[in-house]
Amino acid sequence: MCEAIDILELIDETPPRWDGPHVGRRLMEAMRTLRMLPIPGLTGYRPAWPAYAYEFEDLLAQHEQGELERTQQQQNRTRLLPSLRDMTAMERAIGWPLVYLARSQIIAQAVNCVALAHALDRDAGWVAAKRGGYADTWRQRHDTGCDIIATRLRVELVPVF
Repeated sequence: MCEAIDILELIDETPPRWDGPHVGRRLMEAMRTLRMLPIPGLTGYRPAWPAYAYEFEDLLAQHEQGELERTQQQQNRTRLLPSLRDMTAMERAIGWPLVYLARSQIIAQAVNCVALAHALDRDAGWVAAKRGGYADTWRQRHDTGCDIIATRLRVELVPVF
């Protein structure tokens, strides 16, 4: 058990300077934070009002069919909002592909698509299935873009977070 904790601490450790994998991780976290925001029409955000009202007979029928508990769980679901620290990190990282990869739209697209896939707990194969091409190509372009961003962040002396 102690070994698992030590491995997690090593994975979560902030490196002394920017490198490609750490940039990729920050972009993935930025995408994950962006998805947590309550944006109407996006990311599954819904108003507080229920989709429809239940009559007493509906509730009885649901209870008899075993659906009442599932309906109540859906109605009592709470959406967690990102913290101020997460929002600040997202605002810093979300624009990196646009700023640092402006000359190569293909690499910028790969960086964003693979980061989004990782935020959704998917891989480059998922991106290839959605967008076409090969997973290895998407992954290679993503890694190349993250390395370019890391180099630029080091040159500009941006603090590692």
